[in-house]
Amino acid sequence: MAQESGSSESPNWRLDLHFPSNAPVFGCRFQPYIHVVKPKGSFQLPPHENSFTWYREHVCSSSNQEKVRCFVHHDKLSTIQCIVCVGQNRHTKMSYYCSDTCFMAAWNKHKVHHHFADPDPQAVKIIKSLGPYGSYPDSPGYQDDDSQPNEVVEQDGKTWIEMGSWEYYVPTEHDIGFCLRLKFEVVDSSTRTQLCPARIEVTDPVIYPPPHPPRCTMWNSCIADLKEHSSNDVTFRVLSYNILADYLATSGSKRHDYCPDWALSWAYRQHNLLYEIIDYDADILCLQEVQKDHFENFLKPELAKYGYLVVYKKKKTGIFTFKSQFTVDGCATFYRDRRFKEIATYELEFNNSAKPFVDSLDGEQKNEALRLLKDNVALVVILEMVGNEGSSDGNRPRICVANTHIHANVQNPDIKLLQVVTLIHALEKIAELKIPLLICADLNSLPQSDPYTFISKARVEILPIKETDKSGILQTLKLSHPLNLVSAYATFFQSDGVEDHQREKMDPETKEPLFTSRTPSFFGTLDYIFYTAASLRLDSVLELLDKEGYLPSAKWSSDHIALMASFSLETSSYNLSSEPLPESLGQHPTFLHNNKVLQES
Repeated sequence: MAQESGSSESPNWRLDLHFPSNAPVFGCRFQPYIHVVKPKGSFQLPPHENSFTWYREHVCSSSNQEKVRCFVHHDKLSTIQCIVCVGQNRHTKMSYYCSDTCFMAAWNKHKVHHHFADPDPQAVKIIKSLGPYGSYPDSPGYQDDDSQPNEVVEQDGKTWIEMGSWEYYVPTEHDIGFCLRLKFEVVDSSTRTQLCPARIEVTDPVIYPPPHPPRCTMWNSCIADLKEHSSNDVTFRVLSYNILADYLATSGSKRHDYCPDWALSWAYRQHNLLYEIIDYDADILCLQEVQKDHFENFLKPELAKYGYLVVYKKKKTGIFTFKSQFTVDGCATFYRDRRFKEIATYELEFNNSAKPFVDSLDGEQKNEALRLLKDNVALVVILEMVGNEGSSDGNRPRICVANTHIHANVQNPDIKLLQVVTLIHALEKIAELKIPLLICADLNSLPQSDPYTFISKARVEILPIKETDKSGILQTLKLSHPLNLVSAYATFFQSDGVEDHQREKMDPETKEPLFTSRTPSFFGTLDYIFYTAASLRLDSVLELLDKEGYLPSAKWSSDHIALMASFSLETSSYNLSSEPLPESLGQHPTFLHNNKVLQES
């Protein structure tokens, strides 16, 4: 990307303009960040208009080499070239034709040559604009439609064709391989004079995104053989996915500098994530790090097109991003409306978890304990099957889905455990009603950590030392629970019938995935799907990724991988309690006093 105009400074105003990435991506909105800055002590920016003019580079093959003639009609100059040949880096005489009609007539014979060429893995870098029948036009006056000829600009030895005047540009197949040029002006609405010198920016060539690799479902053959489904059993798929909030992906730091900047932009990631999520075809989606504006403007309306309703819980405290925007993220639980309806929703704000403990302290102890009040959240939704699916004696099956994102700082293991204990103690109220439980979580904790142990082993022992319990709060908690919770992936990999190449992707000691997050500074598992083993049967899980590179990447648009599990609810053993759902799950864990349980008021 290069600035081709002179300085954007003016005696009165300064214009800041930059692109979200150097390389525009086919099909993804490419919108510049623009900010007009006034000098100190100046008046406010007067009423003005922003003028955008987009151009596309035009490269004529005959401008820098001998004119190429048609392979069929040697007395005519070529006007198009086969795009497959271009992709294979085969600029042979047989790839040039004088017209669409000529190319189509020769297609059946011509395409045979494609099978004898080795495809170039870097071919996308040289592909020019795609025209009809896999060809590209080669004349400056070429138009993508029937509109009038556009303005042609010559600058710095390049030819640019005007494409339009929009605030953003969405590259089409005709733009692939070409650079784009933006001319931006700020004009006073009254005087029609420029407030700043015009700004001209040029991009790298438009690229085509890499194909999204599929992930298959792993079915446990032994489970399938031993337990056949009843016709009344309810089966469903649950996805858990930390999708990486945009303000963390593009924070201005170098934390993801191994990933191309175009692959980090939300304009690209939003579509890549959507296609990935839709491809999994889950009935329930538990997403973490869902930025509020992206939830409202993209994820909610787009997933609604596929039949999903949603419940969203954002954090209380937002942040001011390097893009000069205020934002906040949270957890979103989507569910298919043709399969489920929402019965009840409970929100947990973990910054309230330690309040009774903090309020009991004084002076310096209280000031130090304020660090326990972290703004993480959990979303608990009770879903009921719709229609007659799985219903028995008029009772429709219900499930409880908890979606949470636990505190991340590795220096605060006590806060992580406090938040997990708060969630599990809250879910005990649901479990008492014999409703099956699912927990989809980014625990930000490894499989051998205290939070993981507390969930999966139903208890944990904490030594009263500063390293594990800095403030002493853990000594006041009931660190046990009656829920029979197990990890979906650990359960799957502990069973027989799992193929060897899949076992290589799990930790032989913990039976969990080797990793759910992989960056230059971290390699390990942080994400889990837990379920009550007594009420749900695990049928399958989504296969894991190979150790092929760091996350995020051009293929995978988050620094976490998605986890998915398929479950069966055996309606023959389903026994829903007649007790009503609780009005609240509370915001505090269960505290102890003199080794006795104190019930929350």
